[in-house]
Amino acid sequence: MDSALARQGRRIAYLARTAPTLVGLPAAPPASARVEVAPLGSGESYTAWRVAVPPLGDGDGGGGAAAAPEPVVVRILRRPLTELPRAMGEEFAALKAAPPGLGPRPLRLQLDADVLGAPYMVTTLVPGRVLDHREWDTALLTAHARRLAALHARSYDACGGIVAAEGDRSDRLRLTDRLQGSLRWWRGTCPEVFADPDVARLLPRVVAHVERAAPAFDRLRRFALVHGDLVPGNILVEGGTPRYVDWEWAEFGDPAQDLAYLGGPVAAPPWYVPLGQDRVEALLRAYAEAAEAAGRPLDLPDLRVRRDAWEVFERFTTSLYHRSLRGTPADADGRRTRAAHEITAALDARLR
Repeated sequence: MDSALARQGRRIAYLARTAPTLVGLPAAPPASARVEVAPLGSGESYTAWRVAVPPLGDGDGGGGAAAAPEPVVVRILRRPLTELPRAMGEEFAALKAAPPGLGPRPLRLQLDADVLGAPYMVTTLVPGRVLDHREWDTALLTAHARRLAALHARSYDACGGIVAAEGDRSDRLRLTDRLQGSLRWWRGTCPEVFADPDVARLLPRVVAHVERAAPAFDRLRRFALVHGDLVPGNILVEGGTPRYVDWEWAEFGDPAQDLAYLGGPVAAPPWYVPLGQDRVEALLRAYAEAAEAAGRPLDLPDLRVRRDAWEVFERFTTSLYHRSLRGTPADADGRRTRAAHEITAALDARLR
């Protein structure tokens, strides 16, 4: 562990004893109790720490076992607030809006750097582990579909940010506009990826595929709280139950988006789960059945078209991201290059 990370861990441990509410604990632990602070990992936006106070037992001088507070996760920002894809308050609000049991509960949002040297948020700990793509069997796909139906149960009449002003939301979601906006961003930020012959060859086919799906998006009138980034790495599974973490892309949007990101015919393990069309259909039908049982019947053909369009959109833009990292330390093992090639080959086959 590097010195800066070690200092961060020590600071969290110190606050757990001296100002516990700042790190999401209800009270300071007894002097004889251990405070366990362990890094959970670092993503592009946050470094996450697990903070736990094990129960006191007879051997700890506590006079018998004592209840322990629930473990928490402290997620400390790793980059400037202005570089986040969404404001931290959006993610925190999404966690508040999500039905219980689908992800972490939000405990604290600290937008200044006074406490831990950077803004941070605290949530409860979600149990489970990220599964290998081979572990995603039919039973787990069905469980995932039912959990998504629960996440999407509440209807909204406009799409956009969770805490956006009413006038900043829209009653239409146009994936064609979102694709063009993403392409403009990539051309301004990393124009060299468009010199890749594979990108030049695929781009018009991706645009055409998304444009053909436009009528299904035009008919979309019901929006839901969507996670917005339900790739396998953001799904933790325990006892056959999936739960969702890292909600920084959450918004009011199209439920089909959350059905597309796990995997499909366009896949590159471990980034996505390879699913043939039969397994995609099983996922969609399980989702539709759960929605209908809750009194929310769906237009399954339109849902299918939108899911497929989201898959093509997301995989293509993600392939640009992988290409942008070639030759950098993030691609030292070549996995970004391999992912770009695998996604390209799968898109080639999908868009014939």
